[in-house]
Amino acid sequence: MTLKIISSGSDQGSPYNEDLYGAVRDRVWLLDGATGLAPSRFENSSDAQWLVRAFSDYFSTADGDTVEVLKGAIDTMRAQYIATGPLPEVLYAMPSTGLSMVREVGADIEIASLADVKAYVVLKSGEVQVIGGGPLEALDAALADELVKVQAVHGAMDLKASRAHVEHIIRANREKMNRDGGYWVLSLDPVCLTGLEVVRIPTEDVSHILLATDGFYDLWERYEPKSFAKVVHALMAGKGEALITRLRAIERHDEWGEQFPRVKLHDDASWVLIEVGL
Repeated sequence: MTLKIISSGSDQGSPYNEDLYGAVRDRVWLLDGATGLAPSRFENSSDAQWLVRAFSDYFSTADGDTVEVLKGAIDTMRAQYIATGPLPEVLYAMPSTGLSMVREVGADIEIASLADVKAYVVLKSGEVQVIGGGPLEALDAALADELVKVQAVHGAMDLKASRAHVEHIIRANREKMNRDGGYWVLSLDPVCLTGLEVVRIPTEDVSHILLATDGFYDLWERYEPKSFAKVVHALMAGKGEALITRLRAIERHDEWGEQFPRVKLHDDASWVLIEVGL
């Protein structure tokens, strides 16, 4: 097998862990469910947690072309969801999840991406190619700017109070899912595949691939810039839990989001480090 998982983990940052990773045969995936903005219709689970579990279960038994697998998964999940009640009338209540899926395709590695789960492709040349993020990442950055303005006007306040000031923006952003000019994310609507990003790279050029949710890659993209190489080396050395400890300590130190504006103290933080062989 070309794809070998050498490190993986998921640390819950909210009442329900809405991240999930999996692997089977020729593919590896990581999902990051969007925390619901409406009441869940599932007992002891959020809609987002239900969605990532359902998609992951489907991926575990599916085979073949990535787009066809995703089409089949969407049709199946949509039917299951409708069995519990009608689809939401407003987009902000529609369950959705980010996705990064790595697959062996002949002599290439294929990476399919929706929303802000990222694949960091470490090439043998030393270059790192990042796949994923896109418009949703830009919306999140704009939201962070609004949080800075809130604290500038109203003074320092806890994250719950800060969020109350921008809740209308959060909902408006969610209403942009799977629309031109908005962002693309895996959901119960097959139109989401319009925005699927698919990249193929020759297997012989790739050393490792790190899949990460934003709750984890904030460590090197926001909190400790330029530390990506150190993170990869730590994961290779089996120090994933130490990285999580460091991540959570940084977040607790900034519990009101004054240094790193955000709407919750901790996010779910997940990763899968893949070694690519010939």
